[in-house]
Amino acid sequence: MADDKKDWYLLYCKGKEEPRALTNLKNQGIDSFYPTMTVEKRLRNKLILKDIAIFPNYLFVEIDKNTANFNSIRSTRGVIDFVKFGANYTKVPAALVAELRATQRCRDKSENAVTVFSAGEKVIIQDGAFKGIEAIYQCKDGLERSVLLINLINNTTTMSVANGEIKSKSESEY
Repeated sequence: MADDKKDWYLLYCKGKEEPRALTNLKNQGIDSFYPTMTVEKRLRNKLILKDIAIFPNYLFVEIDKNTANFNSIRSTRGVIDFVKFGANYTKVPAALVAELRATQRCRDKSENAVTVFSAGEKVIIQDGAFKGIEAIYQCKDGLERSVLLINLINNTTTMSVANGEIKSKSESEY
């Protein structure tokens, strides 16, 4: 028997259709991987968490080259073709895919916090009526707001401010 181990290959997908291709490949019983990461995005002046592709338009698939139907994979909805160098399909080292998967699992387990301030950290208000005022971060107030402690006219007060309006004091010094 020749080589019956599976190899990882790289697929090129239609724009923004990687999730569709991933679902259709999994329905065919093909092990596939689409690495993403969660990032902060500003949408209509609000910070939101959004999953984005690490490699846009690309998908990793693990198949046995002796038994796999390459035409069926190429014809999967969302897939354009295999990435090739000349006439040869591009193989991806299994160690690279394993490392990307491990990194993905670590990212998925980490806290999905929009703001990374810790209690007691000094921040600067960037927008609004209190722009430029130094405050002390207290805690989150939902996904979009934070509670700050500010000192106004020798009177310490707590207030809730949108996360997009504050910045760490150490960031603003640079």
